[in-house]
Amino acid sequence: MARDSSTFVVISPWGKRLLTAFFVVFLLVLYLPTVLLVIFSFNDGTVAAFPLEGLTTKYYGLAFNSEEIRKALGASIWVGLGAAAIATLIALMASYPLARRNVRGKALISALMLVPLVVPTVVLGVSLLLLFQKGPGQVGLGLTRIMVAHVVIAIPFAVLILLPRIASIDRRLEEAAYDLGATGLQTFRLVMLPLIVPSIISAFLISFVFSIDEVVIASFLSSDQVTYPVYLYSGLKFPEKTQTLIPVATIMIVISFVLAFGAEAIRRYGDRRLVGK
Repeated sequence: MARDSSTFVVISPWGKRLLTAFFVVFLLVLYLPTVLLVIFSFNDGTVAAFPLEGLTTKYYGLAFNSEEIRKALGASIWVGLGAAAIATLIALMASYPLARRNVRGKALISALMLVPLVVPTVVLGVSLLLLFQKGPGQVGLGLTRIMVAHVVIAIPFAVLILLPRIASIDRRLEEAAYDLGATGLQTFRLVMLPLIVPSIISAFLISFVFSIDEVVIASFLSSDQVTYPVYLYSGLKFPEKTQTLIPVATIMIVISFVLAFGAEAIRRYGDRRLVGK
């Protein structure tokens, strides 16, 4: 039986080498700063520069013994967990009807939900600052306001994960549940929810990673208590603090990588489970 030639792409040997070289350069540019940060976190000197003065882990102990760093890190985790939970819930509530029902203006609603992806974070930060400070009610600033802002910018990421997964589920499963007497809530809880749990977990993890790493909007909306990215950015102005800030930043980067890869692994597991492979 003849093969479909449209599934094959012909690349010359030189083209393959150039693509490989480009990919290697891309990875170096993308991840070399992170690798250097990890190396400098073990530097025995007070200046992050080569040559290293030696290897040590003492700055990890100094960093996590600092009350200011612990408070900033705790604030980041609290904001991240809250923002991820709320953003995932809202994204699920919005994605389900958009994917499974005939909603008027579906394309417009979907586009509006993705707008935060294309709005510069500086613009969004200034807008939210004016809203909280000069808008009706003048709610003020703080960690709760940062969480609200992170919910706004995390929702599009959660929607992009949940909406395609919900839309790909065979509608006949719902129809069969209805024929057997299940209500809409029972159908969602017993049929749909088990199939989209991996995507829900993936959306939560991605939203959490984005929140704990975000610094621009948080710097506009923070007050007395700041998140760790804001604390890190402000602390870089003082060279004597740099070496105690790098270890926590390194750990956050590693955690972000692990969670991001974990989210993708869970999403792929959900894909395989959905198709029965």
